Amino acid sequence: HHFGRGLVPTPNDFGKQGNPPTHPELLDFLATQFRKSGWSFKAMHRRIMLSQTYQQASMRAPEAVESDPTNTWLSGFPRFRLDAESIRDSLLALGGNLDLSSAGPHPFPAEETWDFTQHKPFKAVYDTNHRSVYLMTQRIQRHPFLAIFDGADPSASTATRMETTTPLQALYLLNDPFVHVQAEQVARRIQASRLTDAARIDFAWQLLFARPATSEEAIAGQQFLEQATSLIERTDNSPVEVRDQAWNAYVRSLFRLNEFVYLD
Repeated sequence: HHFGRGLVPTPNDFGKQGNPPTHPELLDFLATQFRKSGWSFKAMHRRIMLSQTYQQASMRAPEAVESDPTNTWLSGFPRFRLDAESIRDSLLALGGNLDLSSAGPHPFPAEETWDFTQHKPFKAVYDTNHRSVYLMTQRIQRHPFLAIFDGADPSASTATRMETTTPLQALYLLNDPFVHVQAEQVARRIQASRLTDAARIDFAWQLLFARPATSEEAIAGQQFLEQATSLIERTDNSPVEVRDQAWNAYVRSLFRLNEFVYLD
């Protein structure tokens, strides 16, 4: 999970037809520590994420690339995209809307109203701010967000996820109403936290990417806000609405950067 692939590259086949673990000694060590910690998943996650291997950059030395082209031995961090659930939860968390409580039952229609048939099956998508693990799963269809970002196929065993890059993903992060709502919340948070646009841009990068904006990124952000404001001012919106919409657009533009959806 933390490296995009397991120590055993065939997670659905640990038998003779599967591949052996790439790091058997490490696997034994982690299994031993997991047992000693009282089977604590939190302790296991902490141990892995505090390791030097996990904290490496994805840029590797030329000699490492030559000796290990596929990065099997983890000489650098294996760059990979967040799974669909993590992207959705990140958007909700940034907007301050993520509900960390346990979800209750889905609001299915009353049983006496059911008239579903083979050619008229039950299909529904229930909006919720709970974590994505609580989204309703139907074999007949995937949740729209999970389908766009390569969520697991509910009608088949999915040992490893596909990782595609499509125009639809970028368009979704720019235009979908769900993303707009989260962007509005993030934009309000950014504007309320700092007094100047320069400070707000820097805070936006700290919030979304856990680092300050570079000088080039700060300049690009200022230019984006100026151009967006100039375009929106041609409408009948008030000055406050113009400013808010410009910041909303800027936040959505940050959402679709690779750095937001990739671990690097």
